[in-house]
Amino acid sequence: MDPVVIQLLARIKIRLRQEKGVAVNTQRFFTDPAYACQVLDAAEDCEDLDLVTGSLEIRNRLGWIQADSLQSATASAPASKSSPAPEKGSKTDRYMFGARS
Repeated sequence: MDPVVIQLLARIKIRLRQEKGVAVNTQRFFTDPAYACQVLDAAEDCEDLDLVTGSLEIRNRLGWIQADSLQSATASAPASKSSPAPEKGSKTDRYMFGARS
């Protein structure tokens, strides 16, 4: 087992007990993936930045966050509602914030 994951889980375990009163069973965390996801979800629902980043780091180190799934999620996300880029040569294409004569 990765010692960084164990250290992160220990921090999450202590902080979850302090913040939410949740007691984390570390043996069950490593043997039951559904329970592990519940614990990490609870950590991510907190306002504590260390809990959220620790949870995400554990998911990343255990291989539960895949770069391929992140890229496909961003590719399939709907386009933002920003205005389309102006065409070359149009009046809005020029720089408008400099000194004027």
